[in-house]
Amino acid sequence: MDKGTRTRNLARVLAILNVEQGSYTYIDKLSQAVSRDLALYYIREALRDYHSLVNRGFQSEEAKKTSEYVIFSELESEIELIRSIQDPVKLREELSMIAAQALAESGRLLYLEEKKATNSEKSGE
Repeated sequence: MDKGTRTRNLARVLAILNVEQGSYTYIDKLSQAVSRDLALYYIREALRDYHSLVNRGFQSEEAKKTSEYVIFSELESEIELIRSIQDPVKLREELSMIAAQALAESGRLLYLEEKKATNSEKSGE
């Protein structure tokens, strides 16, 4: 697994939560975690809310489409990777990268939602 893909699934989950909840809470918490145990705790919180979201259904069509690309076996590997990082500097770097990817992904999803809404308005005029 290369460095660019190992956090992709976790970033997707965080991005979906950001779009669906309209809140940066999970991205911010993870990016500011000062220890592995705290980072893993925040990941657990995010995954619990993600599962609730999947069970109740999505409001955003783009978030729903993106959720189909979350690969849970890879997500488990990403969590194990975070658990294995001993160096606090490397941990902060990894968590910052995850947060950055999540922000980029949520920006993409929000852009697509806005574009879709704008096109709907134009076709309805």
